[in-house]
Amino acid sequence: MTNLEYVIKALENLGGKANYKELYNEFEIFSRKELTVNTKAGIRAEIQRHSSDSQAFEGKKDLFFFSRWFR
Repeated sequence: MTNLEYVIKALENLGGKANYKELYNEFEIFSRKELTVNTKAGIRAEIQRHSSDSQAFEGKKDLFFFSRWFR
C-alpha cells in the first residue's frame, strides 16, 4: 500500500476525523512501520497535496479538508 492509502485507511478507522497524533498512531498500526520525523512529514505532505484547503494542493484528488480543529 502507498502512504496515501495508509492515511485514508487510518482516517476511515478513526471515523473520518483525527488530529495528527491520532493519525500517526493509526498509520503506524496499519503500515507496521515505526514513524520517523521524515515519515510524519511525508504524511502531512500527502494530506496537503490532496486537500483543496492547502496551498500545496495538486488539483487532482480532493480527499481531505482541514477543520479549524485539525492539528
